[in-house]
Amino acid sequence: MQACPFMMLPAISEDLYAIVRYPPMEVAHTPDPDDSFMFYGMFEGKIKVHHKYGQVIKDIEALNQDALSGKYEVTAMSAPAYARVPDKYFLTSSGASFGISYGPIVIARKQVDLANAVVGSPGELTSSHNLYRMFMPEPRKLVVMKFDQIVSAVLSGKVDAGIIIHDEQLTYQNKGLVKVADLFKEWSAFAPGLPIPLGFNAISRNLSPDDIHGFMDDFRRSIDYGLEHEDDALSYSMKYARYSDFELERRFVKMYVNKLTRDFGSVGRAAIEKYFDRADSMGILKKPDLQVV
Repeated sequence: MQACPFMMLPAISEDLYAIVRYPPMEVAHTPDPDDSFMFYGMFEGKIKVHHKYGQVIKDIEALNQDALSGKYEVTAMSAPAYARVPDKYFLTSSGASFGISYGPIVIARKQVDLANAVVGSPGELTSSHNLYRMFMPEPRKLVVMKFDQIVSAVLSGKVDAGIIIHDEQLTYQNKGLVKVADLFKEWSAFAPGLPIPLGFNAISRNLSPDDIHGFMDDFRRSIDYGLEHEDDALSYSMKYARYSDFELERRFVKMYVNKLTRDFGSVGRAAIEKYFDRADSMGILKKPDLQVV
């Protein structure tokens, strides 16, 4: 894996803060509390920033589709989406969601034979969709729908089972649903000791080295600020959350904002490479030339 040279730039000097960019750098992320938690410091003026930023919020599959055309300068995306746009984006080493002991699960109204099931998926470009294809038997049909409609589709019988990774991982049992597969468990058998790669942030290759470096410095410090002011960052994230339970959202954020979020380093890189190796070997997607800033 070739490292991007921007990683070696020195720290930005004090006089380069608040560089005026017109228009502001557009940053697109999901409404999920773990995403908004990371950006709290930047978007709420809690830290000094190098750039002016515009904020766009969409669900992950919409952002994955937008990434195909390079729509945003900075955007959240899933691993399979990145496999299609390595010519347009660098992955950022900050802001990734890795499951260290958690990952996508498959839920249903009762135990079901997945090989004969209709399974709801949050999108063909999502990491969970492709993890399902990597580790589960091919279902009778995979039905793509918005992630927040999967649980209700299972409850109504529209689909036999559904792949979930968001807050519903903590609430599905309250709705009478059961877990029929654990993709983290399957991943761990394949890649012992490695976290499961899920969501990422990426930055446009069209930006200058100074712009990229400035964003990365702001983003890391924003993550640090959120971790140091957890309750405040969670309160900010609640305006995007699907549930009003503060402690529930705290549990969810802590599942995916972890020691790899600030910089996923060599462990994260190894996990991403492993993910792409398996997907490539199975003909699910072509392994990209991974470049990280």
